[in-house]
Amino acid sequence: MDSNNLYRDEFLRIFHSGNSVMVETYKKGFPVNQITPILAKHPEIMLTNISALRGSIVSAPASAVKFGELKEKMQLYVHSDGLLAEVSFNMSAAELSQASKESLIKELAALLDSNGIVFGTDLSFMKEDLVPGRTYVAARGIPAIDGQDAVIRMYELTEARPEVGEGGKVDFYEMKLINRVKPGDWLGERIEATNGTPGKTVKGEEIKPRPGKTAPLLYDRNTVAEVHSTHKTTLVSKLVGAVNYTNNRISVSNHLEIDGDAGIATGNIKFDGFVTIKGTINDGFSVEATKDIEINGQYGLGKVKSLVSTKGSIYIKGGVSSRETVEIKAAKNIYVKFADNARLICGETAHIGYYSINSDIIARDVIFDSSNGQVIGGYIKSEIRISVPICGSEMERRTTLEVTGFNRQALVRRLDEVFHEISLKKNELQKLRSQPSVSSSRDRQLQSHADKIFILRDEIKQMEDERKQLATYLKTKGDGEISVTRRLYPNCCIILSGMYAEISPDVIAQTFYLKDGEIKLL
Repeated sequence: MDSNNLYRDEFLRIFHSGNSVMVETYKKGFPVNQITPILAKHPEIMLTNISALRGSIVSAPASAVKFGELKEKMQLYVHSDGLLAEVSFNMSAAELSQASKESLIKELAALLDSNGIVFGTDLSFMKEDLVPGRTYVAARGIPAIDGQDAVIRMYELTEARPEVGEGGKVDFYEMKLINRVKPGDWLGERIEATNGTPGKTVKGEEIKPRPGKTAPLLYDRNTVAEVHSTHKTTLVSKLVGAVNYTNNRISVSNHLEIDGDAGIATGNIKFDGFVTIKGTINDGFSVEATKDIEINGQYGLGKVKSLVSTKGSIYIKGGVSSRETVEIKAAKNIYVKFADNARLICGETAHIGYYSINSDIIARDVIFDSSNGQVIGGYIKSEIRISVPICGSEMERRTTLEVTGFNRQALVRRLDEVFHEISLKKNELQKLRSQPSVSSSRDRQLQSHADKIFILRDEIKQMEDERKQLATYLKTKGDGEISVTRRLYPNCCIILSGMYAEISPDVIAQTFYLKDGEIKLL
């Protein structure tokens, strides 16, 4: 057989002349669909004119015509990222099996060298039984490992939640309202960004990694300090105070802590910041603060002159008991173990631990935290809801609960707006975070970029808080609710949106709510 022949039968001959692959047909009758398996056995053939091949078979007999070209015996492909060099053998199975492995290895080594492949070569696959047309990895580079972005953790303000225990020896009303710190206490940290590890291509070229993104720590330099270590920057308090966030920067605000009672020794207190009193407030004295106030004495307050938080909340561990009415006001929440002859006014939620006697409570939401909580006498007024286990007493003291009601549709619309705003700001935050790191020569832009991220995070947190509050309000039945869960005594007055509810003497517990301008019962 002619050594140039690649295939021959009674119908046709396929052969090569130089680099050209030719077909010559002798007679009709060759099945065209049989040409594919023939070509599959000859990976060295690269089709360039399939029409010429088919035309020669159909119009047989026909003189020789070119339909393809011979490929290189070894074909090298280097990936665009330079991390992989692959080789395939364009030889018939018979030719490949008869070839000397030693000779093939030398040829392949020369091919790699001529193409500049100098790193990560591995020709161990040559010891295997080679398959024509199969791709083998001849060299493998090392990918670069990108740097890690800086990771920032910040002090999280403790959410004020009263803890109530009852029965036996357990009788407490505990919570943490003010986040107190002392010099050296942890306030936040940044695990520094890393530069990453360089890689190398199969041609020996270095692949530079992407350095991690960094961001500044935002804090008040007058009250917070940085402590540096090899891979971390830590924020610590410079002084005794209360943790606070102002304009998205952590700070330690003024915190007045009285180790004992507020009274003759301290005088009346008016303070711009947080106030903690470990004892109580003596009768006839007043305390006013712009931020949160904690009264941690076990026995609570008596006939104080006044207690006011103009921008924060008030927590009274031991409650309020006075022969005359005492007024306590807070811009946000009031947490009190009990109220006896007190007037509590707050802008958000009034939490009563156990009971209220002959007291007036005015808030947006009023909750008795104990399952045995009771209101006896007095007047409670709320916009959203009043929830109390026991209303009134066996002595049938006049007790009034009033809910003015709210616009549910307006709250639903606001909740939808908040959801939409949160989604937009989260998308904006994601875009900012995905932006490339700013070089050290542009620190001002880096600061601005980080400020935007922190501001967005703070806005999202505030909106999430509002979302939770709105969701809580919308759990209220109807457009305003008064819920007495255990016992409703006679001589209790229930008012919703100015309408008086009729109370059956046989009713033990009842939930009243507004719906379509009417009082409904549940």
